Amino acid sequence: MDTRLDYMDHASYLAFRAMGHHPTLHYTWVYDRAVDLAALRRLSERLQHGRFARVVEPAQVWGGRARWVRPDRPVPIEVEPAPRPRSQVEQWSVEISRRPIDPVSGPPWRFGVVRLDDGGSAVAIVVSHTVTDGVGVLLGLREAVEGRDLGLTYPRRGAAQGSRLSQWSEVLASLPEKARALGAVVRQMRAERSLPHRESTAALPATPTHTRTTRLPDRDGAARIVTFVSEAAWDACAERLGGTSNVLAAAVAARLGHHLGRVQRNGTVNLTIPVSVREGDDDLRGNALSSVVVTLDPAEVTRDLRPARAAMKAALSAQDAQQLPLLAALPLVPFVPVRLLRRLERFALGADVNAVGCSNLGRVPDPVERIDGQPCQYAFGQFNEPGRPTAELVRMGGQGFLGVTFSGGRVVINAVAFRPGGDNSDETLLAIVHDVIDELALGPPLPW
Repeated sequence: MDTRLDYMDHASYLAFRAMGHHPTLHYTWVYDRAVDLAALRRLSERLQHGRFARVVEPAQVWGGRARWVRPDRPVPIEVEPAPRPRSQVEQWSVEISRRPIDPVSGPPWRFGVVRLDDGGSAVAIVVSHTVTDGVGVLLGLREAVEGRDLGLTYPRRGAAQGSRLSQWSEVLASLPEKARALGAVVRQMRAERSLPHRESTAALPATPTHTRTTRLPDRDGAARIVTFVSEAAWDACAERLGGTSNVLAAAVAARLGHHLGRVQRNGTVNLTIPVSVREGDDDLRGNALSSVVVTLDPAEVTRDLRPARAAMKAALSAQDAQQLPLLAALPLVPFVPVRLLRRLERFALGADVNAVGCSNLGRVPDPVERIDGQPCQYAFGQFNEPGRPTAELVRMGGQGFLGVTFSGGRVVINAVAFRPGGDNSDETLLAIVHDVIDELALGPPLPW
């Protein structure tokens, strides 16, 4: 079993070391009953042997490959001592995501359970994005629910790397691959310099639709919300506007970008959409992801989704060509010093990148809705990046992200946003998302 990190996973690990924080993925299950704690403990035991149960052991030599090793200790279920109101499920779930999760020292994930004061309950599982991506989270949960044994045999810490001599030998053997990667990068840079100069489409300064300002906290100042609409209303809207469920998710993200002021000079919104490149259930890469950028007219999507559908189709068709430069450069990742990565990260944060992230997590698989053996009311996934300094959010020109999950007859919409100089309260972001729901006639938001 090859325990070396894939180059994309190695890049994620280096970014964590450079920035001191990293994204997490978490799923929340909501119930109108008490959960079966004994069944959840069995699930937890299976997770200790699945694809989440690994952390990174850095290489001991420059340019060496980091390895996956098993965590030093198991991850317990954290049962909250006091019940919470149902209206605080989202707040509690975010609290779980903010507890320490470390893809190197551990724990690589968290598992929380809380009773609700109306007799219901909620469960949250939060996983380091370095350890796995959104598709990997669902695979890991499904494998644990179904009792599937992947036969993973990650070594203990300290037993993965071998001698320094063997590590240097591996680095030397990889030099031809690195030389080819460097050549590809140089050719790409020359090709880009030969292109005609194009006028920048850098975004205009964000103009908040809600002007009340609040004092920004030192860390983690982004607003986060979760809200719900009927899946029947969602499907009816997609059909009425000539689109699909996936295109409608992009339309909601484009409207969110419009309200947040994350627009280009011509009024369009650029969406960054992740695309899974996982090659089957046995693909153990943490981050088997690519992405595309799609430009949409936020005014047009309220009337007609057919142009957006065509734009997304064209972007996906060109995806492989867009990713070639990145893929060609990945073998160079182990040679990038963390100090240089910090400087590059600061440079990137100073750039005017004004896109909105958009992730359609799809329908929660039936086994994943039954993590304690019986169905939940609904479940949903979220993306979070706890610990990101507010000053960093300001330097990068703000943040905008929208995700959707389908479960229990609901479309669960979650959003994250930060506007420099704007009102970054959760209440204001919720009002903006509800405005978008009204604009697309998605019906009244559903209660928790």
